Amino acid sequence: MRVNTQVKPGFFWKAGRQYIALSEVSRHLQVPAHIVTDAVSRGDLPIERVSGCKVVQFEELLRFIDLLEGRK
Repeated sequence: MRVNTQVKPGFFWKAGRQYIALSEVSRHLQVPAHIVTDAVSRGDLPIERVSGCKVVQFEELLRFIDLLEGRK
């Protein structure tokens, strides 16, 4: 019997780290897309490429959430 772990679309694993597709970040954080775009251009949210898809490391996303909460 083969066991498959379910991974939601837009989530990736690479070298034991979890990543989320950049296109899914604003939807999961429930913030406007321009906030994510501004953060990427400022360097607050570093992006990488996995199989041609722009992704954000999950730990960096949590740090970005803390940064957003600090600005409110």
